[in-house]
Amino acid sequence: MSPHLPSGGPPEAAFRREGQGRLAYAFRVWWADRRGRLPYRRYRDLEDRPRRLAAQDASLLTVALGLVYLGWLAWVVWRSRGLPDLCFLAAEALAFLLLATLAFDIWHLRFHRPEGLPLASPPPVDVFVTCCGEPLPVIHTTLQAIRRIAYEPLTVYVLDDGGSPQVEALACSLGFHYHSRVRAGLPRRDAKSGNLNFGLSLSRGEFILVLDADQVPQPDIVTRLAGFFQIPRVAYVQSRQSFYLPEGDPFYNRDEIFYEVIQCANDRANAVISCGSGVMYRRAALEELGGFATWNLIEDFTTSYELVSRGWKGIYYPYALTRGLAPLDLAGVYRQRFQWCLDTMRLFFWDNPLRKPGLSLCQRLHFLVIMVSYLVSGLVFPVFYVIPLLAYWQGYAILEGQEWPYLALRGAYLGATLLMFRYLFHGKQAAKQFRMLCGLFPVYAAAIGAALLYPPGRKPAYRLNNHAPFVEARPWWCLLPQLLVVGLHLTLPLLSLHFGWAPVNLVVFNSLFSAFVIWTLGDVILVGLQRPQFSAATDPRQVYGI
Repeated sequence: MSPHLPSGGPPEAAFRREGQGRLAYAFRVWWADRRGRLPYRRYRDLEDRPRRLAAQDASLLTVALGLVYLGWLAWVVWRSRGLPDLCFLAAEALAFLLLATLAFDIWHLRFHRPEGLPLASPPPVDVFVTCCGEPLPVIHTTLQAIRRIAYEPLTVYVLDDGGSPQVEALACSLGFHYHSRVRAGLPRRDAKSGNLNFGLSLSRGEFILVLDADQVPQPDIVTRLAGFFQIPRVAYVQSRQSFYLPEGDPFYNRDEIFYEVIQCANDRANAVISCGSGVMYRRAALEELGGFATWNLIEDFTTSYELVSRGWKGIYYPYALTRGLAPLDLAGVYRQRFQWCLDTMRLFFWDNPLRKPGLSLCQRLHFLVIMVSYLVSGLVFPVFYVIPLLAYWQGYAILEGQEWPYLALRGAYLGATLLMFRYLFHGKQAAKQFRMLCGLFPVYAAAIGAALLYPPGRKPAYRLNNHAPFVEARPWWCLLPQLLVVGLHLTLPLLSLHFGWAPVNLVVFNSLFSAFVIWTLGDVILVGLQRPQFSAATDPRQVYGI
């Protein structure tokens, strides 16, 4: 039998044994994969095998060295038992938890063929376009693109929470259905999720494609997504997100690690996260759920989370079928990322995957990856920024007298981590992602705190991100926390030497940490103060005619 079979059922199917335990089954599949004896049935599984095995090895090495380092650090902290030392150990332990979760979750990716699955007979599909005060040229460009979608039967519903007569006239001129809660005398409760549920009550299609007002679809979007619903219990199919971005993608809106790695790994574990646009749902699944989830601020992540916990399946289609807008300045990035983090952390605190009924252990860990990454950015990184500053001021550090063992153990652990990232993220911009996580620590810290203040029954206010998408603002006060940290790391070493607060060797040792902190935060400071530059092909003003 050929080792590379056509795309079909799971590649491990031939290794199933009646009554076999989960751990024994997982080990059997892992061992067969390493020996090249797994019947590779899925698309690109065989081609991805060398990277996958290298990622496994690097991940195991990283976890092993991380445990050795944490064990040594715990011994050092046990001798001192100072509060800063305990905070440092806790921060290192939480960072290790994120690395270990990544190592377990994302080394094995699932891919799908670009053409999707062929349809035997096309089912009726509804398109929901949600609007709420976006510029008319943006909505016009999106609706014109929807008109070019090559699929029948297709019904388009323009759901306008802004109640605009101009949007109504535009929708009707294109032959689309226009509906507005405002015009119907209904409250705009639950923001976008409430608007989608309003559309759900008006439509009848078997499947529903959701598009934001700024997301310009390709003509074949429905054809390439709808075929996956022939697989039983598939509730939603999420396509990859794509945006019109400035040169260099200064705020990392392309997010290749999430869209090209984490989501592909989520697909294999049936833990795909809906991103709210360019996603198609099965009506029967939404009706079983009672509609789009309204508990959280935005419906996407929470709806997919609830569907998966009820035994439905999600599929990630790793190709861009839409292109839309992303924040052009730091203030817009702050609003967007705060909202994402707030929603995610409300799930973490009030509906945690570890306690969620219906999820497998693998699904729980996959959902936790995003949550733990926010915790690390908002709570762990600030600890690493502050500890060296305390050393300059107090003249004491936990690692005093232990510099060389620390450099050896932490250096080996860091080297293994970089090697793991090389194979896990296979050429993606991991350093840029890391620096963006570091630089946005004030946003994520504030969102984590806000999530604790909004338990179930107390929902935060929703703010539209693209109400004025082309208005650029670069308020310097957005960068005050980062500028303060960088300023302290530049000045405190000199002050410590001048006033004799700390011995010279301690200042020199800590200056290595200060240099690293300045490097990580400097990226956000620089891009936050610069004006974005677009090429002619990617300038959204030209695309949307503004």
